[in-house]
Amino acid sequence: MADLGIFQREFEKLDLDLQIHAIMLIDICKEIARISNKKLDEKKLIACAVLHDSKNHEENHAAASAEYAKKFLKKENFSDKFIKDVFEAIYNHSDKPKVKDFTIACFYDADILCRFYALGVLRAWSHIKSDHKRDWKALFKKYAKKQSLKSYLKEMEQKLQLQASKKLLQSKEKEYLFSHELLGKLLFE
Repeated sequence: MADLGIFQREFEKLDLDLQIHAIMLIDICKEIARISNKKLDEKKLIACAVLHDSKNHEENHAAASAEYAKKFLKKENFSDKFIKDVFEAIYNHSDKPKVKDFTIACFYDADILCRFYALGVLRAWSHIKSDHKRDWKALFKKYAKKQSLKSYLKEMEQKLQLQASKKLLQSKEKEYLFSHELLGKLLFE
């Protein structure tokens, strides 16, 4: 696991599900950077990964998490530019606008790609079991058919910003389809 430095205490405040998500984001970003042969701003990446869902239980979690991140980073004496970059990345992480900053583009793409790794599918199982506000089973049924899953893959691929991210998604297709088939059996049989 990455050395989280001053973000370790914030990481430990997250639910286990969000800790797994943060670690996955960091690892996927490193994989995208390796494929792209580009360098990440590791502090910015860790700040975004750990803090972006810090207020996940609030109604507008992106805005609330961004405000929380801003306060935390100010308290830790980060530069105004760093705080602004992280604030905007977190504030917009649900929309994922196109950006020039490689680290933020990786962060946005990794947030999408998390869904296509086996652990991402297990996170879905966790939501299905614990979040009674949403009808996760109905949502899963909608996307569980192979044809729907493949169209969902294409839809998500169009949202990715980096070519390396698109290659990574394509390499995960079989794993994703298999994981969803297994999850379907767990849920409906």
